[in-house]
This record gives sequence, structure tokens and C-alpha cells, in this order.
Amino acid sequence: MSIENFKAFSQACFRDCPPPCSCACPLGVDVRAVMDKVQKKNFTSAYRLYRNHVLFPAIVSAICHEPCREACVRRGAGQEILLRSVEAACVAHTKNAAPISFNVPAKPYTVAVIGAGLSGLSCALKLASRNYGVLLYDREEQPGGSLRHRMPEEVYLKEIAGQFSEVECSMHFSTEVKRLDSLKADATYVATGKGGEDFGLLEGLDVNSLGSAQTGIFVGGEILGCNPIEAIEHGIRASYSIEKFLQGGAMDGMPETYMKPQVRQAFYQMPLPFAPTAMEEGETCPEAVQAESLRCLRCNCSLCHDQCDLMQTFRSYPPKMVQDTISSMGPRENITQRVGMKMLNSCLQCGLCKKVCPENVDMEQCLLEARRSLHLDKALPPAYHDFWLRDMEFSNGPAALLYKPYTGHSVEYLFFPGCQLGASDPAYVTASCTALLTRYPRTALLLGCCGVPAEWAGNESLRDTALDLVRETWLSLGKPQLVLACPTCRKTFSRYFPEARSISLFQLLAGMPDLPRSSDQPCRGHDISVYDPCSSRDDPGLQKDIRELVVQMGLTVHELPVGGPLARCCGFGGQVHAVRPEFVREVAAQRAALAEREYITYCTNCRDSFALSGKPCRHILDLLFTGNSPFRRPPTISERRRNRIWLRNYYENIGGQPRTPQPQGGPDMQITFTQQLKEKMQWLLILEEEVAQVIDYCERTGKKVFNPATGRFTGHKSLGLTTCWVEYGTQDGAIIVYNVYNHRMTIEDSL
Repeated sequence: MSIENFKAFSQACFRDCPPPCSCACPLGVDVRAVMDKVQKKNFTSAYRLYRNHVLFPAIVSAICHEPCREACVRRGAGQEILLRSVEAACVAHTKNAAPISFNVPAKPYTVAVIGAGLSGLSCALKLASRNYGVLLYDREEQPGGSLRHRMPEEVYLKEIAGQFSEVECSMHFSTEVKRLDSLKADATYVATGKGGEDFGLLEGLDVNSLGSAQTGIFVGGEILGCNPIEAIEHGIRASYSIEKFLQGGAMDGMPETYMKPQVRQAFYQMPLPFAPTAMEEGETCPEAVQAESLRCLRCNCSLCHDQCDLMQTFRSYPPKMVQDTISSMGPRENITQRVGMKMLNSCLQCGLCKKVCPENVDMEQCLLEARRSLHLDKALPPAYHDFWLRDMEFSNGPAALLYKPYTGHSVEYLFFPGCQLGASDPAYVTASCTALLTRYPRTALLLGCCGVPAEWAGNESLRDTALDLVRETWLSLGKPQLVLACPTCRKTFSRYFPEARSISLFQLLAGMPDLPRSSDQPCRGHDISVYDPCSSRDDPGLQKDIRELVVQMGLTVHELPVGGPLARCCGFGGQVHAVRPEFVREVAAQRAALAEREYITYCTNCRDSFALSGKPCRHILDLLFTGNSPFRRPPTISERRRNRIWLRNYYENIGGQPRTPQPQGGPDMQITFTQQLKEKMQWLLILEEEVAQVIDYCERTGKKVFNPATGRFTGHKSLGLTTCWVEYGTQDGAIIVYNVYNHRMTIEDSL
């Protein structure tokens, strides 16, 4: 995928885009920043920010026509922010209204400004603050222009004097300019006000730069029919156009001064909490003003960030995430690094970001495409996904099997439980299969993996190979309807195997009123919460079937805040364990803490992740068939493999057809692990059979180190991409393992 294609993922994101109020403001007031200060009752800082944009805050806060109010996202509910009143309060409560003086080198140019109304004053003030020589002319006796008809004289004269107090500007009042060529200036700005002298400059005027057809002469303000606030903006814009002209002779102005940001309509689609007006128009009480400012949403979208564990952990938003992803695509040696590698491999691939985004920004797909590109470039760290790819290979190899008790030509249903259901508890599969065969005898069973580990590893070829194993069996059986028990399998098949009709196992079970229930299910009326796995988010029918089954058993369901269309990942998705194991644990713990009640789920990864964090949780099949305790310890990764082999052997013994040769046995030795060590190996993704291989290698070759103080041996062996170290000893003929760890370095024997 090209860099431009990656950039396209975040183009629709409006994070940090100007809010509607700022877009509507002719002066571009940074309303977010101002309101942030007011919310903290820091009126002086708010005043500084406001003054930097409007130049004359006491005047603007009194006469502004408030276009921001019309644009406020709250206006549709009649709750628009009284922003001008808040700004007036900043003027009233600032502790220091004096302008800041900067030591700017003097410029060798002089600019004449004709007209001391708001537009001329604004242009003169901006140029004088950058230390240009400024000559200000007006035919009246004092500055202000049309302000004399809009507000008390003493107010605007005081404000004008205050804002010019720190700059040098030569003001000439009662002086009417009749000819421009009489002025001794390098550039001129004509701002003579409504109905004022235009010197024949309006024809051919560039409305963007405000440059006239005569070189070095610019025109703006109320003479062009704008209102007072727009006149200020004209003066500011003209100051930049004049500066560009003086520096290079161009009359086309500065695009950033006249290209106004467009309002992103997505702001109006964001959630809008109710908040009635907190102050009266014109009120300046600090507490009331602060309360009014707190109603302001400051309109900066964080919907994806608020829901996404990845974004919260990396303190990032889509635009920055895309930048880091692009940096990881093509680093330059000794210049840049793959800064986003851990980030893009820590994505849980749940897709919630797109679900909550008003613009459908899809970071799940973006980061998946990044993994694919890195895989093709052989730049994706192999150790991140190596275990899961080997586990998938195991599921589609030694553990794979087709069981077809029906001897007729065509099969009605093909039950595909996925690789994790039987790994968690083989009884989940055997009991479900028995129930299906009782009602639907033309049912076959296929053990294997849907290929999602390869999908999450960015390996599309390997994913398709796994899917082809299912597709070939499906075709050979006459295209039966697939019965799926795993929500992740359903999501994967809907994307990459859409030609196969599928139905949820739980939909079929819900339609069996005579289905025998577990004798160890909770008592009727027991309060539980159904935890919807993230892969069920777009499958409301499946979510409904689960609740119907739970209600049929007399349980009372209390919904979680993250269920249904907002279902969130338990931490298992995306194969993040090898990248950030602490992140996986944190996510599982956060989900487990959503409610004190026992969880019922229908994803074995969710069930086992919660159980590992100590949360009482059952799979729906525990209630229907197995009677497992909600406190059942989840199997280790080694036990999961043994469960798959047991399941294959079980069905092979009653007529199943193995798809591959039987697996070879490992070293024949008795090894003991403590439960604590098993849990450590779980997070290090080290199998017990791999530890046995290391010990067998050390014993056969003698390549081990003995510690006489502990009576233990330490040895290592390279296992694929990692080197595994084992500390062990013997007791009564048995081997006891005390510690295990691994790393990605290869150790070479010295010659």
C-alpha cells in the first residue's frame, strides 16, 4: 500500500480541526483555548489569547455581531454559548490589560494608512508592532471611525490608546488625504470607511489580498461593505499583504490569511449533553461566567480515543498514528526509526474506533494494512506473531479432523467450532456436536482454525491457505450451511468466505426447547451480565440469541455499558501478548471491573481472559452443557494443545478422518512445573513440550551449567526465533523446573 493510501485513512479525521465557532469568527478566535482558560477561572490568560486575535478586546466584546453563536453546536437545542458575554468578562476581570511589548528590529519601510477606523487602526497596529514606520491619517479630529455611532466615546478612545501604548505610530488627525501620490510611503492602505473616498481603486481589486490594480496600494474595511468585525480582519489581512509586497514586490497576499477553514459538519453529529444557559446576557460574575464556559464542549473530537485502549495507552489520535505508521513503512538508516512498530502491533483489531467515529475513520484496517505491508517487506518482527502462527499450524495440522457420521451424499450442516473452543474445554465441542446430531443428524464436524492468527500477523497468503482447508471440505460435502460457535470465525468468514452460508451455533440451540440443561447452572433469578465479544458487535442477531438462551434458563440479565454495538475487546484480539503483555492484562482487568456480577460470554477467549484475571465468568455452553464453575482456571497454552489433541483423538476413535499424520511425541520424561511457573510460561508463550526439548538437549549433549549452591542445572536451546533457558533439578527420579525465560538472541558456540 502506498504512502498516499495510508494518509487517506486519517484525512476524514477532524481531531484538532477548528470548531464551528472559530470557523465562523472573522477574526479566527481560538475559542477552544480561550474557554479552556475561562473554565479554570484564569481570566488574564484568556484575555491575552483573545486580544491576540481581535486586537481591541474591549471594543470587539461590546459590538461583535456574534457569528459564533449562530455556528455553536448547541444552537440546535437552544443552548448556544453566550460567548460574547464570556469574552466581555475576560476584559472585565483581567489583571493586566497592557499590551506586550516586543523588541523587534526596525524595518526600513514606511506605510501610509488612510482612515483611523477599525480597519485602518488594525492594519496600523499590526505593522507598528512589527516595527514598520506607520503614518496614520484621518480627516476627523480623533480615531474611531464608525465607532462613534456604536459605543461610548470614552470606552473606545481608551481602548485604542491602550493598545497603541507600546508601539510607535505617527497619527495625523484632521488631515484629509486627497491625492495618494502626495504620500511619502512605500505602501498604502486605504480604509476610509463606508461611503469614503476610494481613489478609483475598487475596479480590479483583488478581494483576497486586498491589493488594488496600482502597485503598492491596498484597500479594505467598511468601504467594501463589510461590518466592523470584518473590517478589523481586513486590516490584519492587509498588514500581511503589505509586508509581503515590501519584502518581494508581490501583490497577491498571504493565502493563509484569506483562506478560511471550512466548518466540518461532523462536529454537529457528536453527542450533545444537555446543559442549559448558566448566566444572563452581559453578566460578568466570575462564577457565573465560569459555569457558562463549562457548558462549552470545546468541540474537539475524541470519540475514538475515549473508546480505544490503544489510543489511550499511546496517547495518540488517528492523524499521529498514521504519521507513525508511515514512518515505520520506510525508515532511513541512521536517520529515522520504525517508531510506530509497537503501536501498530498493539492494535486489538476490534474495529470499535470506526464504529464510534462520525466520519468512519478505520484505524483497524489502517494498522492491519500496515502489518501486511511490513510482512511483505519482511520488516514485521517475526517474534510478535510467531507463537500464534505456529499454534494455527498445529490446529490445522496435528489437531485437524473431519468427523462425518452421516453416510448419505450431502450434509446439511458443517459444524466448525474453531480452534479455541475445544482448546478451552473439549466438552464444549463434544456436547454441542451431540446436541446438533440429535436434532440434525446430517451434520458433520470439522476441527481446525479459521486463519485469523495469520490475518492479524498481516500474512494474507497463510490466512487464505487456512480458509482454503475449510472451503475444500465445504465443497466436498456439497456446500452445507456452516455452523459457527466462535464470533471471530463468523467475522473472518463474512469477510473472506462470504459464499458460504453460515448460522450461529447458538441460534440453533436457542431453537431447541427440549435441550438438556446443565444440572450445575446458577439458580433461577441469579443476576448476571452478558459480555458481548468485540467480534459480535455487528452481529445483533447473535447477541439476541445469547440473551434468549440466558433468559430461558431463568437468569436475570444486567447489561454492561460496553455491550451490543459498543462491544469492546477483552484484550485477546490482535495477538498483542508478545508485543505488550502488560497491555493485555490491563485491558482484561478493566473489562472485568465493569461490574461485580458474574459474566456470561460466548467467546472462549473472553471467558479465559477474564478467568485469568480472577473474574467469575462462564461460557454460555457451561450453562447449557458442562456445568463448569465460573471460577474454573483457564487452561495454559500447553494444556490447550493437549485438549485439541484429545478432541481429535476422541472423534478419530469414533470414525473421524484425520487430515494430517498423527503428531510425533516429545521426549519421554517426567517433568514437574509449579502453577506459578506455568502462569509465567503462559505470558512468555513457552510450551511445556519446548521446555522438555531444552532439558532433553542439555541432558543428551551435556551442555548445561551446574550450580553447586542450589544443586540445579541451567541450559539453553534455540527454538525457532527465540532461545529458551531452563533452570531445573532432579528429585526422586523426576525433573523439577524452577525457572524458564526466553529472548530473541541466538547464542553461538565458540570455536
